Amino acid sequence: MIRHAPTAMNLTRSSIIPHDRGSVLLIALIFLTILTLAVTTSMRTSTLGLRMAGNEETRVSTMELTQSIVDEVVGNPNNMIVSGDVGYVNCTTNLSGCTANLVTIDTVLLPTAKANNAEVAVKRLAPALTPAPRGINSSADAFFAARFEIDATYDGVADNEGRAGIVQGVLILVPRGAQTN
Repeated sequence: MIRHAPTAMNLTRSSIIPHDRGSVLLIALIFLTILTLAVTTSMRTSTLGLRMAGNEETRVSTMELTQSIVDEVVGNPNNMIVSGDVGYVNCTTNLSGCTANLVTIDTVLLPTAKANNAEVAVKRLAPALTPAPRGINSSADAFFAARFEIDATYDGVADNEGRAGIVQGVLILVPRGAQTN
């Protein structure tokens, strides 16, 4: 059998590329698989980023609420009992083992339903009274300072709000002669 050179008349697709059946389909499937993997990876990364942002927002919100609780406790002079001895611990009602359970938190800041999520302990530190620090824009010789430690924890894990704790020191200025310890 002798083959003749193809002419324009007998030139067909099968005579030019005889083995290309299905190769375009295979290449298209490979590209689609690669594209699907890239999109899936991108979506997982986006979902992970969204979860991380949500967790960070919850963490910051819980920390800010805990700091607000500390600020509320500091702002109420009845929470820090200057006449108490060193080691006197005033707590919220949901803590046991305290000298007193008189610490109150405003219900506007923390509704009654969530009040048990907050635990606050105000502890009187030694020494009983120290000289007031210099630089308080007042006559330091006219005051003593009473030191307190406020330990506040907010646990909203059950409500998907997170858990945060803050320990903060506070000095209360006491006029000389107002208290003898």
